[in-house]
Amino acid sequence: MIIDTLNITHFGRFHQASLRLSPGINVVYGENEAGKSTLHQFIQAMLFGVERLRGKASRKDEYARFQPWEQGKNYEGSMVIEHEGEMYRLTRNFYKEDEYFRVEQLRTGKEILLPGGQMDHLVDGLNRTNFRNTLSIGQLESSIDARFGLTLQAYMANVQRTKNQDIDLQRTLDYLRKEKKARFDRSPERQLQNLKVQAETMEAETDQYQKLLEEIQQQKTMLEHVRSQRQAERQTGRESRKRERQERMEAIRLIEENNYVAAQYQQKKAAYDRLKHQAAEEDFDVMKEQWDAANEEYDDLSDRYGQLMGRNLAILFSVMMFGLIPVVAVFFLKNNPLVRVGILLVFIALLAVTALLLQMGRKRMGLRVSESKENLDELHDEMEQHMFGRGGREMLRQMKEELQALREQYEQLQIPLQPYLEKYGDDISLDMEAEEDDEMLEVLRQKEESLTKSLERLFVRKETFEQKEEERESLEMDIQRLSEEVREEQEQAGIIDECMTIIRDLSEEIHSDFGPALNTEVSKMIWELTGGKYERVVVDNELNLRVDTGERFVDCDQLSTGTREQLYLALRLAMVKLLFPKKDVPVIFDDSFVFYDDRRLARTLSWIGSQGFAQVILFTCQHREMDALERMGVEYTPIYMD
Repeated sequence: MIIDTLNITHFGRFHQASLRLSPGINVVYGENEAGKSTLHQFIQAMLFGVERLRGKASRKDEYARFQPWEQGKNYEGSMVIEHEGEMYRLTRNFYKEDEYFRVEQLRTGKEILLPGGQMDHLVDGLNRTNFRNTLSIGQLESSIDARFGLTLQAYMANVQRTKNQDIDLQRTLDYLRKEKKARFDRSPERQLQNLKVQAETMEAETDQYQKLLEEIQQQKTMLEHVRSQRQAERQTGRESRKRERQERMEAIRLIEENNYVAAQYQQKKAAYDRLKHQAAEEDFDVMKEQWDAANEEYDDLSDRYGQLMGRNLAILFSVMMFGLIPVVAVFFLKNNPLVRVGILLVFIALLAVTALLLQMGRKRMGLRVSESKENLDELHDEMEQHMFGRGGREMLRQMKEELQALREQYEQLQIPLQPYLEKYGDDISLDMEAEEDDEMLEVLRQKEESLTKSLERLFVRKETFEQKEEERESLEMDIQRLSEEVREEQEQAGIIDECMTIIRDLSEEIHSDFGPALNTEVSKMIWELTGGKYERVVVDNELNLRVDTGERFVDCDQLSTGTREQLYLALRLAMVKLLFPKKDVPVIFDDSFVFYDDRRLARTLSWIGSQGFAQVILFTCQHREMDALERMGVEYTPIYMD
């Protein structure tokens, strides 16, 4: 393929511009900012279109960079090429709203339909990737995309083995990577992890739910107990109030009877006292002194008789204690049973004699007290007989008996009345209605109300937990489903990894097939370009270069910039020969020799001229290339840009 004419209708800075190119070497000269790179880009755009990016990157993509300066909708051009003896016109409109690509055969005027608008259906091997990595060589752009190594390997393998150049290992690897990434992005694994975290949280809530059920049961039991206790308390309260009312009625009856007896006693006592004071006696004082002496004697004997009982017990206790000491000593010191029994009998006899003596003394004292009491009563009767006479004494005696009877009746009433007075106090009445709702019932009522409200809250929580339990069951089903999907995705990812491994292994095998030929071709070219300084170059499957200096292999990056540019130039042109064996394609250099000295430049241009490429297009902003070609007598076509 040879480029014949460039018709730049609207592209970048150019408007209605035209440029004719010739077979062989074309040197296009122009100063900086003359538009050389725009022409270079126009050639690529006519062959493969203008790349457009998305998002923010679209502001600086090729489409934006080379839009016509006049900002119209016309963004177009055409290019005439020659291929295998036929002339074709390529026409493109790059405007995104009306984009089209048309190929016409000039001899027949027939439009050539290229599937997908791809130029490699017209020129074998001519696609954007091959063009950028082989035919198009810019300043400081001699190095090659490492991924192009797989493309080159696949292309060579397809041509050599299957005679089909459509298989692309790099494209296959890119597809597999994208598919793996897409599967990873679509993979529910992250969603599965989130669901598992939710499930763990819900599992903890399930434990709380069980505790809640236990708490509800406890609260129910407590509530039933409180209600039963309150009901029992009510029943007990009714019975207690009934019993209390009966007790109060009985107490009131006893109090009324007690008051009646007391009133009768007071009346009788007053009459008795009046009767006693009406009497008179002559020797009352003498008899009174005798009665006082007898009464004093009686009191003294009574006191001594009362104290005698305590003193007798103290004496008996002392005798028992002092007698017990030798008994205990004998029991511990003498092992003879007879001695022990004897001493015990002596001790009992001593206690019995002592008790008998004390009892006899107490009996004698009792007789004296009785005699003193009889004497006192006789003196009292004599005083009454002397005071009242026989009739008065009989009345006085009768009144005294009545008083005694009333006193005994009063004292008898105090026995049943005293517990009621202690329980209800002196002011006893039947007014009990104010005590119906007592303190205990109020406490139980409040407790029952509190438990009821607590149960209501617990039941609300229970409903919430039951809803979450349903959600948890649904979540477990989702986890099971997603786990199965994740397992399938992992299996698919494993298959993709295996495919990628197989493709890489295949690329190694392919490289081993055509790699030696590439190494030989690059080594031959670099030997010619460097004047025999380097004669062997090794290229790996990622198109990295290493040079054999005779002592060791040196990476390309360790060499000077000029030598490195020559190495990549040799690699590119070697791949051109492999991809396009007929060399019927244009090779474009865009200020590619700025780092070459004059001798290296002359040798490189001479070698390029000797390779027999159908067309070489050399863009430059210097005259060195044309001067060197003229000195060497190499034919070329000069083109000047205004």
